[in-house]
Amino acid sequence: MTGLSDSAARKSGLDPRPWEIWLAYVRFADHPDVGKVRPIVIIDERVSAIVAAKVTTAAPQKRFLYCELTDWQAEGLLRPSRAQIVPLFQVSRADVLRDTPLGTLTERDRAALQAALNAADGHGR
Repeated sequence: MTGLSDSAARKSGLDPRPWEIWLAYVRFADHPDVGKVRPIVIIDERVSAIVAAKVTTAAPQKRFLYCELTDWQAEGLLRPSRAQIVPLFQVSRADVLRDTPLGTLTERDRAALQAALNAADGHGR
């Protein structure tokens, strides 16, 4: 699966901002040539890569830390979801899909996610 090049993404208006939810092709850490399309929450956007949290509907696993997205419907998600905050990951702008975000975190979920990220600083982030 291919997306836009970084320069093409900037020219097209693709400009993910923190706290927005976007669809992206996320590569598996143990098999970088394989991945899947999933929602992500933008944590920080950089020139060459975007720092993001995976959004999942799967049952929590003990080795990861999560933040429940209470307002998932208002944020453009289809099912109850949580953001996996440890580990965070980087995604290339080329792997961000669509021209617009699915939605933006509500103030309540933004505050909860920021608090969870602050608390997770010592846990392998």
